[in-house]
Amino acid sequence: MKNASLRVRRSLVPTPGNVEAMVEKARSFPVDVLMLDLEDGVPNTDEAKSRARTVLEKALTSSAFATRERAIRINGPHSKWFMEDLAYVVRLPIETVVVPMVRDAQDLMVVERALTSFGAPDTLGVVLLIETPAAVLNLHEMVKASPRTNGLISGGLDYASETHSLSIIPVGAASRLPLHDQDLLYMRQHVLAVARAYGLSAIDALRPKLLSDVDAFRADAEAARWLGFDGVDFYHPSFIDIANDVFTPSEEELVWADQILGANAAADPTRPASRTVAGRAVLPQHVEIARRLKELSAAL
Repeated sequence: MKNASLRVRRSLVPTPGNVEAMVEKARSFPVDVLMLDLEDGVPNTDEAKSRARTVLEKALTSSAFATRERAIRINGPHSKWFMEDLAYVVRLPIETVVVPMVRDAQDLMVVERALTSFGAPDTLGVVLLIETPAAVLNLHEMVKASPRTNGLISGGLDYASETHSLSIIPVGAASRLPLHDQDLLYMRQHVLAVARAYGLSAIDALRPKLLSDVDAFRADAEAARWLGFDGVDFYHPSFIDIANDVFTPSEEELVWADQILGANAAADPTRPASRTVAGRAVLPQHVEIARRLKELSAAL
C-alpha cells in the first residue's frame, strides 16, 4: 500500500483550457480539484491545443486560484499531443497531472519515464482516469508502474461507450429502464478496490444529465459516497456546492463518530472488541469509519 496522506477531493470540475474567459471565471470556484483541460474540453486541432497551453500557462503564473488543488488533464498516451503535454506541465505551478485513456502498465511506465526526463518535481502527482475496459482489467499493474500515482477517477462515459452500453442514450426504451448506472457497477467497484488496496483517492466521474435537475445530481453524488468514493468529477460548476456538501461529514455523522470513539477510548481491556453504544452493536470496523469521518472533518 502506498503511504498516501489524506487528500480532500470531494469535488472535481473540468475547465476547457483554450477558453480564456472560462479559465478566468474558474479562479473563484470553491472546488477541491480544478481540472484545467487540454483533452476532451479542447477541440482536437493543433491550433486549439497550442492555444490551451498558452492560456493556461499565463493564468497559472499570473495570480491565484481559489481551488485546493490545481490539476491539468493532458491528452492521453496514444494521442499525438501526449509527449508535448508532459513536457509542458512539468514547468507549471500545479500539484497534479490527470492522465486519461490509459490502458496498461506500459502506458504508466512511459508517463513515469517522461516526467522524470523532463525534470518534473517529486511533488508532482498523477491521477489516472480509468475509462476503458482494458484499463479496468490492467488496473492492478498500472498503479504499481508509477510511484507518482495518488488517485483514480472512474470514467463512466467512455467506459459505457466502449462496452456498447445504451445507458448514455437519453431517448427510447433504453432511457426508461430502471437501471441506475448498473452498467458501471463492476468498473466502479474495481476502481474502489484497487484504490483502497494501494492507498489512493477514488473519484467517481458522473455522467451528464439535465443541468437543471439538481436533485438527480445530488442523488448520483450520494450514491457515489455510499459506495465509498471520496468525491465526484462532474460536468458543470453549478454543482460544486452540492458535491462539497454531500462529501462533507454531516453533523449527525460526527456526533455518531464521537460516540463511537468515546466508547472505544473508555473500553475495558478485559472485554471483547464489540460493545453496545446507544442500543447498537459497535465493532472495530465502525471505529475505523468513525476515525475517517473525524479526520476528514478536521482536514476541512
